[in-house]
Amino acid sequence: MNVYRCRICGDPYLGEIVPSRCPFCGAHPRYFVPAYDYRTPGEVSLSKKTRENLEKALELEIGNSCFYRGAAKVADSEEGRALFVALSKAEAEHAGVVCKLLGTAKPEELYETGDCSPVHQENLDESHRRETRAVHLYRQFLEDAEEDRVREVLEALIEIESDHMGLSE
Repeated sequence: MNVYRCRICGDPYLGEIVPSRCPFCGAHPRYFVPAYDYRTPGEVSLSKKTRENLEKALELEIGNSCFYRGAAKVADSEEGRALFVALSKAEAEHAGVVCKLLGTAKPEELYETGDCSPVHQENLDESHRRETRAVHLYRQFLEDAEEDRVREVLEALIEIESDHMGLSE
């Protein structure tokens, strides 16, 4: 058994091989390192523009996590509930990563249940819109980012949110 760490969320993973996606944040395998090689990212000095963009990213991740928590409660199948619970947890993990970059604590509202449609298919459609918006925004933020750590996180989030778009098609 090996111990790995995700360079995006920092969470450990136990397994014979690196997972196909981080079970916590969804990062792709290239972001995993053996635990003995892992180095906790240091504090990042953020430009004003990057800080503003990360604050927008945090708002988006909180809103998505809350939305998915609500959608899980009205899903029309066990698969739908599982999908929205998993997405809610991943988005909350993303919010935690952004909070680390900002040097702030996770906000309390991150764990609230958000508004959603009572119709499962409408929530799937909304999910796709939310993930598409996240990818679009994170690509813009990536263009503005000068900090290497921020660029790494945004690149990973773009990949992860793109993966999520495929779940609601």
